Amino acid sequence: MPGYKDKIPYYCKRALALLNDAGFEAYVVGGAVRDLVMGKQPHDFDVTTSATPDEVITVMEKAGVRCIPTGIRHGTVTVLTGNGNVSEQVEITTFRVDGSYTDMRHPDSVGFTRSIEEDVRRRDFTINSMYLDREGNITDITGGTEDIRTGLIRTVGDGNRRFTEDALRIMRGLRLAAQTGFDIEQDTMKAMADNAALLGNIAGERIAAELDRLVTAPYASKIISSSVPVLKVIIPELEECQGFDQKSRFHDRDVLEHTLAVLDGIPADDSGSRDTSLALAALLHDIAKPRCFYLDSRGIGHMKGHPAVSAGIADRLLVSLHYSKAVHDEVVRLIAYHDYYIPPAVSSVHRYLCNCGPGFFRKLVILQRADIMAHSAAGRDRLERLDEIIRTADELDARGAIYRVPDLRISGKDIIDLGVAPGAGVGKILDRLFDEYVEGRLQNDREALIRRATELS
Repeated sequence: MPGYKDKIPYYCKRALALLNDAGFEAYVVGGAVRDLVMGKQPHDFDVTTSATPDEVITVMEKAGVRCIPTGIRHGTVTVLTGNGNVSEQVEITTFRVDGSYTDMRHPDSVGFTRSIEEDVRRRDFTINSMYLDREGNITDITGGTEDIRTGLIRTVGDGNRRFTEDALRIMRGLRLAAQTGFDIEQDTMKAMADNAALLGNIAGERIAAELDRLVTAPYASKIISSSVPVLKVIIPELEECQGFDQKSRFHDRDVLEHTLAVLDGIPADDSGSRDTSLALAALLHDIAKPRCFYLDSRGIGHMKGHPAVSAGIADRLLVSLHYSKAVHDEVVRLIAYHDYYIPPAVSSVHRYLCNCGPGFFRKLVILQRADIMAHSAAGRDRLERLDEIIRTADELDARGAIYRVPDLRISGKDIIDLGVAPGAGVGKILDRLFDEYVEGRLQNDREALIRRATELS
C-alpha cells in the first residue's frame, strides 16, 4: 500500500506531531483515509488519539495552539493549528468505547480507552475504519482496504448491532453507496432492512441531510432501486411504484424504473452532484401514479391528476423531514407543473416566465426534458414542443426581456406626476402597461410608456 505522507496537510501533520512528541498515539481517521485510499484528496482531516481531552488541551496550549472544547463530553477538542498566519481547524477525539444507545442515535455514555483497536471496532463501516499515522502509513484491521478494492459497503462487525446503536447509519450506508457506486454487502443490506423501522426514531432533519446527499449522488438510482425495503420507511409510496405496470404505450418501464431514469436524466455539476430540488422533484414527481391509476375499457392505463396528488405527497414528506421553506416550495411547484406544457408562442412563454420566474422555469424544463426522455419512443412527442418553448425563452432573454413590473422604465411617481392620485389607480396603470408590454403591443421604452400612461390616465 502506498504511503500518504505527502497528502496530509501541514496543519494536520503538526497536530499529529505535537501529540506523538508528547508520548501519545495519534492518527488520521474516517472519511479522509477512505478518500486517500480511493485516490481522492480529502477536504477534512479528523484525528483520533490516546490522549484524553484534558491532555490534548495541555499539549496544544503548551505549544501555543488555541483549543476549542467543542465536544468535551464525547471526547472531542477542536484545535486551530497551522503555519504562520494561516490556521486550520482539526477535530481531535480521544479513542472511545461507547455505552448503550437507548435513543438509537447517541451513546448514553462515552468511555475513553488507550487502544486504537477498541476505538476502530465501534465504528460504522469498514471503509471508514482505517487509520493513518504521521508518516502516511495506513493500518486496517477490519478489511476496509479490501472492501474499497472490491467496491463493497460492509459494517464493522455485526450489522444489527451497528444499526441499533445508531439507526442513522442505515441512511449513511445508502448514501455512501450512492456516492461511491459500491455494492452493499448482503448481510449488511439485510441488517439495514431488518432495522429500517428504527429510522422512525431519528429526527427528520437528520434523515433529510442524508437523503439529500443520496439523491444528488452519481449512483443514486442504483442504490434506490435496491433499497426500497429500507427507504419505504421514509417514503412508503416507493414500494407502490416498484413493479407497477403503467399499461401505456408511452411507457416501457414500471413507475419506479421510469422515476429513476428521470433522476439519472438530471445533469450533475462539475463535482458530480445534482441540484437538490431537481433531484427530489425527480424522485417524487410520479409518486402518486399508482394511487391515481385506472384502466379504461380498452385496457389502457391513465393517471390523470397525478401531478397534483404527487405534489401533495411531496409536501407532507418534506414538511415531516423539516426541509427549508425554499426547498419545499420549489420541489412542490416543480412536481405540480412537471406535466404542464405551455404554447410556444412568444406572449405565452413571456407570460409564463413572468408568473413563475426565469430561475424556476429553467429548472422546470430540465425536469421536463428528463421526464420526456424516460418515456418510451412513443411518449417523446413533447420533446419538440419543449425545445421550441426553450428557444422562445432564450430569445426573450437575448433581447433583454423583463419579467416584473418594477423593471418597467416608468415608475409610480411618473404616473402620479401625470395627475393620477396616489393609490390603487397607480398600480392598475402600471399593471396595464406591463400586460401590453408582455403581449408585444408596447415596448419597454420610457417615452412610449409615458405616452401610453397618459392615455390610460
